[in-house]
Amino acid sequence: MSAPPLLLTRYRDVRDALHDARLVIHKPLAVGDAATHVEQAGAGERSHRVRPLWQRLAQQLRPEKVATLNAFVEVRIDRIADAAQARGGMEVVGDLAFPLPVAVMADLLGLPDSDHAQLRPLFEAITRGHDIGSSEPERHHARFAQAAVARWIGARLAQARATPMVDAIRAVAEAEGIAPSLVAYWGTMLLYAGSATTRDLIANAIALLIDHPLVAQDLANGTVSIDAVIDEVLRLEGPVRGVGRVATADLVIGEHRIASGDLVYLMLGDANRDPDRFADPDRFDPARPANGHLAFGSGVTHCLGAHLARLEARVTLDRLRPMLVGATRADPDDWSTVRLLRQRNTLRIAFDAAQLS
Repeated sequence: MSAPPLLLTRYRDVRDALHDARLVIHKPLAVGDAATHVEQAGAGERSHRVRPLWQRLAQQLRPEKVATLNAFVEVRIDRIADAAQARGGMEVVGDLAFPLPVAVMADLLGLPDSDHAQLRPLFEAITRGHDIGSSEPERHHARFAQAAVARWIGARLAQARATPMVDAIRAVAEAEGIAPSLVAYWGTMLLYAGSATTRDLIANAIALLIDHPLVAQDLANGTVSIDAVIDEVLRLEGPVRGVGRVATADLVIGEHRIASGDLVYLMLGDANRDPDRFADPDRFDPARPANGHLAFGSGVTHCLGAHLARLEARVTLDRLRPMLVGATRADPDDWSTVRLLRQRNTLRIAFDAAQLS
């Protein structure tokens, strides 16, 4: 990349960039000449075999399909909530926000139900390797972690029970002549992408409700909708702060001239707090009209797993909302140093005993 990265922060610029097909996904862990990767992306060479899989997965992640997971998520959350009640509190990230979405994705992939705690440091290494300004040692560590997860999941996918998602992966792999190593990579990215950001959505939602007790009370009373709360969490503390893109041609976004090969970061978190788009943008207000946030991207770049993430967050808040009334933080904020995700390392909370009686 000849020029330093450009950061787009205004709502209009980020929205326009999300809709511009000349900006393709930045792959910092790709090995080889960067110009070659950009040329292949511009010609569509990198995605022609992935597109059929994306189309099949999009069908499996439609709202009506995702809704069938409701009971599975409820059982998981109730089990976690019962244990947390007995203790009088929980460490939200480790007890709930990390294990829940991993378990959901593992179930979709037909993987055995097991303790997935070993995956957390590997996922966090992958996240650091994709971060803005990541060092070569961090990217090397991320590649190692990605390969470790691929080996772990590859061995299990071969014996995975049949599920609609597994059937889709197997059908595309057979039709396109995809090697098992690439199938394992697909599984790795699905498991990672389907859980890493949902972890942060759930944790940030719970933190915001604890910091805004009147909203937590309204949620428990049913005077504010869960969906309105989730949308405002996504706008104010969405899990993805920014995404990297590489230009495959010269283009102009707003006042910015971007040359082919330039690296551009679309800062979703800043766009969602743009005062030209949102009144009083730093205030948590689930009653905010016409939210229109960009937390899940927009247009063709809209997050494939958005409906799944929403379902997991919705069921979590529904099952926990009586327990969150009067809950308090047991520790101060413990944010990750990762720049492109709004990620917490831990979130320790204590419940109000009067609400549990």
